[in-house]
Amino acid sequence: MVMGNTRRMFFGGNTSNGFYSLHNNIINEKRKKLYILKGMPGGGKSSLMKRIGEYLNKQGYTVEFHHCPSDPDSLDSILITEMKIAIVDGTAPHIMDPVYPGISDEIIDLAQFIDKKKLINNEEEIIRAKAANRRAYFNAFSYFKSLRHIHDIIIERNKQGVDFKGINIRTKLIIEEIFSKNKTEEEDLLFSERHAFTTANSPKGLVDYTNTILEGIRSIYYIEGEKGTGKSTILKKIYDEAVIRGLAVEVYHDPTFPEKIETLNIKELDTCITSNKNGEKYATEVINLNEFFDESVIDEKDYELYNLLVEKATLSLVEARKNHYIMEKIYIPTIDYNRIDQVRESLLKEILSLA
Repeated sequence: MVMGNTRRMFFGGNTSNGFYSLHNNIINEKRKKLYILKGMPGGGKSSLMKRIGEYLNKQGYTVEFHHCPSDPDSLDSILITEMKIAIVDGTAPHIMDPVYPGISDEIIDLAQFIDKKKLINNEEEIIRAKAANRRAYFNAFSYFKSLRHIHDIIIERNKQGVDFKGINIRTKLIIEEIFSKNKTEEEDLLFSERHAFTTANSPKGLVDYTNTILEGIRSIYYIEGEKGTGKSTILKKIYDEAVIRGLAVEVYHDPTFPEKIETLNIKELDTCITSNKNGEKYATEVINLNEFFDESVIDEKDYELYNLLVEKATLSLVEARKNHYIMEKIYIPTIDYNRIDQVRESLLKEILSLA
C-alpha cells in the first residue's frame, strides 16, 4: 500500500483584519463533488472528515487537511485532490451553502441526530458560553488590530536603515533567475490561482504547516530579513510576474497581516519562494536581506510591545476556546454518534464509487 501525499493548511485566520476567510479557495467549479456538513459543537464533523481523509490517504490519494485556526486539532475541511472532492464544515464563522444543489453540491445535516429534549435544561448555559465566546474574540481581534499599528511603527523606523537600491538590484536578479527556469506541464490543475494560509494564530500560539507545502519542491528560495526590509514586497513582485506570464500559483498569506504574501508556490516552475522560517531548512537558496540593513535603527521596546500584544491576543483565543469547549460538553451527551458513524460509512462508500 502506497501512502498518498499529505498537505496541511488553513483557509481561515485570526488576523489584524478580524476573522479572515479564504474558504472560497477550498475547491472551485471544476469539482466533482462538494459535501457541506451542518451541525453543532462537538457534533462529529471534524472526526468524520479526519477519518475519511486518513483512509483515502492510506489508499494512495493526495489529501489536504484544512485545520481550524481557533482549534488546530480540529478540521474545517478536507480536499481529496485527484478526485476533486471536498468535505467542508459549513457552519459559522465559515458558512457555506450549495452553489449547485442536487448536481455537485450536497448538504449533510448532522443536527438531526441531536436529542433536543436533553438540551432544554442547558439553554441558559449555552447562551452564556456563546456570549463569553464572542467577547473573547472581540478582545483577540482588538489586540491583533493594535498589533498592526505597532507593526507599522516598526516598519517605518526600520526602513531608515535599509539600502533599498541594493535590495532592488538583488530582487531584479532573483526574478530573472526564477523565470528563466524551464516550464513543466502540470496535468489538469484544479486551480490556476489559489489563496490560503500555512500558518495561523491560534490558542496554541502560531501553528505552522509550511513544511507540508514545501516537501518535494525542486527549487525553494528562503527570504530572510528583519521587519521593513521588503520581504513581502519581493514576494508580491514575483507573484505579479507569475500572473502576467499566466503561470499557476498557490499564494499563502501572512497569518496576522493577510494582505501580505508569506509563501508563493509557482507550480509549473516547481519553485517556491517563502519568508517563513520553516523554509530555511528546505531552501536551495537563501536570500538574506539583512545584508542591506543597519540593525542600529531597531527600537527593542517596540518589539517588546509587539510581542506583548501577540501574547494578549493568544490568551483571548484560549478564552474563546474554553467557552467553545463548554458548548461541546453540553452537546456531546445529546448526540447519537452511531447514526453519525453510519453517515460517515455511507459517505465514504459514495466517494469511493466516484473515484
